[in-house]
Amino acid sequence: MPANARSHAVLTTESKVTIRGQTTIPAPVREALKLKPGLDSIHYEILPGGQVFMCRLGDEQEDHTMNAFLRFLDADIQNNPQKNSSIQHSTRKETCRWHGRQH
Repeated sequence: MPANARSHAVLTTESKVTIRGQTTIPAPVREALKLKPGLDSIHYEILPGGQVFMCRLGDEQEDHTMNAFLRFLDADIQNNPQKNSSIQHSTRKETCRWHGRQH
């Protein structure tokens, strides 16, 4: 994770991956995403550079055109680090909000 992305972190946590490729989502992450066990699903996006973005999957139907555009914007920001890092953080939050997900 780039140093500029870490500057936005309020809390960091980790979990171990089992031999079956499973992990427990730490309580602070579940709380931040407002995940309800047995009810919610998680959305993952693999970003350039090997980073993964995770947010709660909302109940609303996705707008695939807008989602593609926002992914394009996110990739552009990732590929052009000279741009303001706060824009990158804001874009990800808006991607989740647009699709009814909590960030």
